[in-house]
Amino acid sequence: MKNRYYKFFREDGKALILAFDHAASGDAWVNPATVIEGARQGGMDGILTTYGVISNFRKEIGKMGTMLRMEVLGSGLTPYNPIIGQGMSTPYTVDDCLRLGVDGIMTMGIIGNDYDTRNLIYIAKLIAECNKYGLITAAEMLPNGFSSDPEDRSVRAMNIACRVGAEIGVDIVKTAFVEPVNEFKKIIENCYSDVLALGGAKVDDDRAVLQSAKEAMDAGCKGLIIGRNVWGHTNISGMARALNKIVHENAAVDEALKEI
Repeated sequence: MKNRYYKFFREDGKALILAFDHAASGDAWVNPATVIEGARQGGMDGILTTYGVISNFRKEIGKMGTMLRMEVLGSGLTPYNPIIGQGMSTPYTVDDCLRLGVDGIMTMGIIGNDYDTRNLIYIAKLIAECNKYGLITAAEMLPNGFSSDPEDRSVRAMNIACRVGAEIGVDIVKTAFVEPVNEFKKIIENCYSDVLALGGAKVDDDRAVLQSAKEAMDAGCKGLIIGRNVWGHTNISGMARALNKIVHENAAVDEALKEI
Protein backbone atom coordinates (compact mmCIF):
# COMPACT_ATOMS: atom_id res chain seq x y z
CA MET A 1 0.00 0.00 0.00
CA LYS A 2 2.83 2.41 0.76
CA ASN A 3 3.90 2.33 -2.89
CA ARG A 4 0.53 3.72 -3.91
CA TYR A 5 0.43 6.10 -0.94
CA TYR A 6 3.47 7.87 -2.32
CA LYS A 7 1.76 8.33 -5.66
CA PHE A 8 -0.22 11.04 -3.86
CA PHE A 9 2.04 12.09 -0.98
CA ARG A 10 5.56 13.40 -1.42
CA GLU A 11 8.43 12.73 0.95
CA ASP A 12 7.28 15.71 3.02
CA GLY A 13 4.07 13.81 3.79
CA LYS A 14 1.91 16.37 1.98
CA ALA A 15 -0.41 16.00 -1.04
CA LEU A 16 -2.00 18.38 -3.54
CA ILE A 17 -4.73 16.62 -5.49
CA LEU A 18 -6.92 17.95 -8.31
CA ALA A 19 -10.62 17.18 -7.85
CA PHE A 20 -12.04 16.78 -11.34
CA ASP A 21 -15.18 14.72 -10.83
CA HIS A 22 -17.76 17.48 -11.31
CA ALA A 23 -18.57 17.43 -15.04
CA ALA A 24 -21.81 15.41 -14.82
CA SER A 25 -23.37 18.36 -12.97
CA GLY A 26 -23.07 20.38 -16.17
CA ASP A 27 -20.79 22.99 -14.62
CA ALA A 28 -17.48 21.90 -16.13
CA TRP A 29 -17.29 23.49 -19.59
CA VAL A 30 -13.64 22.60 -19.93
CA ASN A 31 -11.43 20.25 -21.91
CA PRO A 32 -10.07 17.52 -19.60
CA ALA A 33 -6.75 17.43 -21.47
CA THR A 34 -6.20 21.15 -20.91
CA VAL A 35 -7.14 20.93 -17.23
CA ILE A 36 -4.99 17.89 -16.47
CA GLU A 37 -1.95 19.19 -18.33
CA GLY A 38 -2.18 22.52 -16.51
CA ALA A 39 -2.51 20.84 -13.13
CA ARG A 40 0.39 18.50 -13.80
CA GLN A 41 2.61 21.31 -15.07
CA GLY A 42 1.72 23.28 -11.94
CA GLY A 43 3.03 20.49 -9.74
CA MET A 44 -0.17 18.83 -8.52
CA ASP A 45 0.51 15.35 -7.18
CA GLY A 46 -2.66 13.48 -8.04
CA ILE A 47 -6.10 13.61 -9.57
CA LEU A 48 -9.52 12.54 -8.28
CA THR A 49 -11.71 11.92 -11.29
CA THR A 50 -14.12 9.67 -13.14
CA TYR A 51 -13.79 6.36 -14.92
CA GLY A 52 -14.14 8.04 -18.30
CA VAL A 53 -11.44 10.64 -17.69
CA ILE A 54 -8.96 8.06 -16.43
CA SER A 55 -9.68 5.81 -19.41
CA ASN A 56 -9.32 8.53 -22.03
CA PHE A 57 -6.61 10.86 -20.70
CA ARG A 58 -3.85 8.57 -19.50
CA LYS A 59 -1.18 10.44 -21.45
CA GLU A 60 -2.13 13.76 -19.87
CA ILE A 61 -2.34 12.25 -16.37
CA GLY A 62 1.16 10.86 -16.74
CA LYS A 63 2.73 10.03 -13.39
CA MET A 64 0.09 11.75 -11.27
CA GLY A 65 -1.56 9.51 -8.70
CA THR A 66 -5.05 8.51 -9.85
CA MET A 67 -8.07 8.27 -7.57
CA LEU A 68 -11.39 6.99 -8.93
CA ARG A 69 -14.66 8.56 -7.84
CA MET A 70 -16.61 5.41 -7.00
CA GLU A 71 -20.15 6.80 -7.06
CA VAL A 72 -22.17 7.92 -10.06
CA LEU A 73 -24.08 10.77 -8.46
CA GLY A 74 -26.69 11.56 -11.06
CA SER A 75 -26.41 14.55 -13.36
CA GLY A 76 -27.24 18.22 -13.50
CA LEU A 77 -30.76 17.14 -14.50
CA THR A 78 -31.38 14.75 -11.59
CA PRO A 79 -34.64 15.95 -9.96
CA TYR A 80 -33.51 15.24 -6.37
CA ASN A 81 -30.33 15.53 -4.31
CA PRO A 82 -28.46 12.31 -5.12
CA ILE A 83 -26.02 12.80 -2.24
CA ILE A 84 -28.49 12.87 0.64
CA GLY A 85 -31.63 11.52 -1.09
CA GLN A 86 -30.38 7.94 -1.31
CA GLY A 87 -27.89 5.54 0.20
CA MET A 88 -24.45 5.52 -1.39
CA SER A 89 -23.54 2.72 -3.80
CA THR A 90 -21.08 2.10 -6.60
CA PRO A 91 -21.29 0.44 -10.02
CA TYR A 92 -17.57 -0.38 -9.86
CA THR A 93 -15.80 -3.30 -8.24
CA VAL A 94 -12.29 -3.30 -6.87
CA ASP A 95 -11.38 -5.53 -9.82
CA ASP A 96 -12.58 -2.73 -12.11
CA CYS A 97 -10.28 -0.33 -10.25
CA LEU A 98 -7.32 -2.65 -10.65
CA ARG A 99 -7.96 -3.13 -14.36
CA LEU A 100 -8.25 0.65 -14.75
CA GLY A 101 -4.87 0.99 -13.06
CA VAL A 102 -5.85 3.48 -10.36
CA ASP A 103 -3.88 4.04 -7.17
CA GLY A 104 -6.84 4.74 -4.92
CA ILE A 105 -10.57 5.30 -4.60
CA MET A 106 -12.78 8.08 -3.24
CA THR A 107 -16.22 7.54 -1.74
CA MET A 108 -18.87 9.84 -0.31
CA GLY A 109 -19.03 9.45 3.47
CA ILE A 110 -22.39 11.05 4.15
CA ILE A 111 -23.54 10.80 7.76
CA GLY A 112 -26.34 12.35 9.78
CA ASN A 113 -29.17 11.37 7.44
CA ASP A 114 -31.50 8.35 7.18
CA TYR A 115 -28.82 6.40 5.28
CA ASP A 116 -26.03 7.05 7.79
CA THR A 117 -25.34 3.46 8.87
CA ARG A 118 -25.86 2.06 5.38
CA ASN A 119 -23.34 4.53 3.99
CA LEU A 120 -20.72 3.66 6.60
CA ILE A 121 -21.12 -0.08 6.01
CA TYR A 122 -20.78 0.55 2.27
CA ILE A 123 -17.48 2.38 2.82
CA ALA A 124 -16.19 -0.18 5.32
CA LYS A 125 -16.75 -3.02 2.85
CA LEU A 126 -14.91 -1.11 0.13
CA ILE A 127 -12.00 -0.42 2.48
CA ALA A 128 -11.66 -4.08 3.40
CA GLU A 129 -11.68 -5.10 -0.27
CA CYS A 130 -9.22 -2.39 -1.30
CA ASN A 131 -6.85 -3.37 1.49
CA LYS A 132 -6.52 -6.84 -0.04
CA TYR A 133 -4.88 -5.27 -3.09
CA GLY A 134 -3.09 -2.27 -1.63
CA LEU A 135 -5.39 0.42 -3.02
CA ILE A 136 -5.50 3.70 -1.10
CA THR A 137 -8.95 4.54 0.28
CA ALA A 138 -10.37 8.03 0.74
CA ALA A 139 -13.76 9.20 1.91
CA GLU A 140 -15.44 12.58 1.74
CA MET A 141 -16.71 12.75 5.31
CA LEU A 142 -19.50 15.32 5.49
CA PRO A 143 -22.57 15.57 7.72
CA ASN A 144 -25.58 15.72 5.38
CA GLY A 145 -23.42 16.28 2.32
CA PHE A 146 -22.90 19.85 1.18
CA SER A 147 -25.40 21.19 3.67
CA SER A 148 -25.67 24.90 4.44
CA ASP A 149 -27.11 24.21 7.89
CA PRO A 150 -24.66 25.60 10.50
CA GLU A 151 -25.30 22.53 12.69
CA ASP A 152 -23.90 20.31 9.95
CA ARG A 153 -20.68 22.33 9.95
CA SER A 154 -20.41 22.65 13.71
CA VAL A 155 -17.22 21.54 15.43
CA ARG A 156 -19.07 18.61 17.00
CA ALA A 157 -20.59 17.36 13.74
CA MET A 158 -17.37 17.71 11.77
CA ASN A 159 -15.35 16.04 14.51
CA ILE A 160 -17.73 13.07 14.45
CA ALA A 161 -17.52 12.85 10.66
CA CYS A 162 -13.73 12.85 10.54
CA ARG A 163 -13.27 10.49 13.47
CA VAL A 164 -15.83 8.03 12.08
CA GLY A 165 -13.86 7.96 8.82
CA ALA A 166 -10.75 6.95 10.73
CA GLU A 167 -12.65 4.40 12.81
CA ILE A 168 -13.89 2.50 9.75
CA GLY A 169 -10.34 2.42 8.39
CA VAL A 170 -10.13 4.98 5.61
CA ASP A 171 -6.59 6.12 4.71
CA ILE A 172 -7.56 9.68 3.73
CA VAL A 173 -10.37 11.83 5.08
CA LYS A 174 -11.46 14.61 2.74
CA THR A 175 -13.49 17.21 4.59
CA ALA A 176 -14.52 20.85 4.77
CA PHE A 177 -12.58 23.56 6.58
CA VAL A 178 -14.04 24.50 9.96
CA GLU A 179 -13.66 27.92 11.54
CA PRO A 180 -12.01 29.03 13.71
CA VAL A 181 -8.65 27.51 12.82
CA ASN A 182 -7.89 26.39 16.38
CA GLU A 183 -11.08 24.30 16.45
CA PHE A 184 -10.29 22.74 13.07
CA LYS A 185 -6.86 21.87 14.43
CA LYS A 186 -8.50 19.94 17.28
CA ILE A 187 -10.64 18.01 14.78
CA ILE A 188 -7.57 17.06 12.76
CA GLU A 189 -5.64 16.02 15.85
CA ASN A 190 -8.55 13.78 16.85
CA CYS A 191 -8.56 12.05 13.46
CA TYR A 192 -5.76 9.52 13.06
CA SER A 193 -6.25 9.23 9.29
CA ASP A 194 -4.62 11.79 6.99
CA VAL A 195 -6.94 14.79 6.58
CA LEU A 196 -7.07 16.69 3.29
CA ALA A 197 -9.19 19.84 3.03
CA LEU A 198 -11.65 20.14 0.16
CA GLY A 199 -11.57 23.22 -2.05
CA GLY A 200 -15.23 24.16 -1.90
CA ALA A 201 -17.23 26.43 -4.17
CA LYS A 202 -15.70 28.59 -6.90
CA VAL A 203 -14.35 31.85 -5.53
CA ASP A 204 -13.29 34.69 -7.84
CA ASP A 205 -10.65 35.90 -5.41
CA ASP A 206 -7.23 34.27 -5.67
CA ARG A 207 -6.06 35.64 -2.35
CA ALA A 208 -9.10 34.21 -0.57
CA VAL A 209 -8.50 30.77 -2.10
CA LEU A 210 -4.85 30.78 -1.08
CA GLN A 211 -5.61 32.16 2.37
CA SER A 212 -8.07 29.33 2.96
CA ALA A 213 -5.46 26.82 1.77
CA LYS A 214 -2.86 28.35 4.08
CA GLU A 215 -5.18 28.19 7.08
CA ALA A 216 -6.01 24.54 6.36
CA MET A 217 -2.33 23.64 6.22
CA ASP A 218 -1.57 25.65 9.36
CA ALA A 219 -4.34 23.73 11.14
CA GLY A 220 -2.56 20.47 10.39
CA CYS A 221 -4.07 19.20 7.15
CA LYS A 222 -1.79 16.95 5.12
CA GLY A 223 -2.83 18.74 1.95
CA LEU A 224 -5.71 19.72 -0.30
CA ILE A 225 -8.14 18.12 -2.72
CA ILE A 226 -9.26 21.10 -4.75
CA GLY A 227 -11.27 21.39 -7.93
CA ARG A 228 -13.24 24.37 -9.21
CA ASN A 229 -10.75 26.95 -7.99
CA VAL A 230 -8.10 25.24 -10.14
CA TRP A 231 -9.88 23.88 -13.22
CA GLY A 232 -12.21 26.89 -13.28
CA HIS A 233 -9.30 29.35 -13.20
CA THR A 234 -8.10 31.23 -16.28
CA ASN A 235 -4.53 30.26 -15.33
CA ILE A 236 -4.76 26.62 -14.26
CA SER A 237 -1.03 25.96 -14.04
CA GLY A 238 -0.46 29.25 -12.21
CA MET A 239 -3.05 28.50 -9.54
CA ALA A 240 -1.65 24.97 -9.22
CA ARG A 241 1.84 26.40 -8.71
CA ALA A 242 0.55 28.84 -6.11
CA LEU A 243 -1.16 26.08 -4.14
CA ASN A 244 1.93 23.93 -4.53
CA LYS A 245 3.99 26.68 -2.87
CA ILE A 246 1.64 26.71 0.12
CA VAL A 247 1.26 22.94 0.49
CA HIS A 248 4.83 21.84 -0.16
CA GLU A 249 6.91 24.92 0.63
CA ASN A 250 4.90 26.48 3.46
CA ALA A 251 4.97 29.74 1.53
CA ALA A 252 3.15 32.87 2.63
CA VAL A 253 0.05 33.87 0.67
CA ASP A 254 1.75 36.92 -0.86
CA GLU A 255 4.62 34.78 -2.09
CA ALA A 256 2.28 32.17 -3.57
CA LEU A 257 0.24 34.85 -5.36
CA LYS A 258 3.27 35.70 -7.50
CA GLU A 259 2.84 32.36 -9.31
CA ILE A 260 -0.51 33.36 -10.83
